Amino acid sequence: MAAYLSRAAVELAAAVRFEVRLAEQIPGPGLREVRLRGSIGRIYLHPETVVSNGDIARAVVAPAAGSRFNISVTFTADGAAKMLTATQGHLGRPVAILLDGDVVMAPVVKSPVSGSAMITGNYTRAEAERIVNGIVGR
Repeated sequence: MAAYLSRAAVELAAAVRFEVRLAEQIPGPGLREVRLRGSIGRIYLHPETVVSNGDIARAVVAPAAGSRFNISVTFTADGAAKMLTATQGHLGRPVAILLDGDVVMAPVVKSPVSGSAMITGNYTRAEAERIVNGIVGR
């Protein structure tokens, strides 16, 4: 039983690599093509990371429809400034949210983003808690 508890504790505490990158809807020089999770759609990622785990001040599980959950992230002051600068010049184009290297969503920027963001998905509570704990390194 001790081995089981130890493994569960390790899985819960596993780090989750969080990244936000600017993206495009058409290919271009220096962009990397990726498929959107659960879709046949594709986007083209810029190589630079806008914000990552160190730019997250807080992450919490947020209830969604039914028995599903989302992740709400609040950026540090530096992270918020990076997001604002990046998204101000990227209106009408996608921004990709990556967890462990996979694009989990790529919403089109409708207005500049700064202080916080919501990662929406079809997550169970356990999945959302694992992501939250991994994002902030608890």
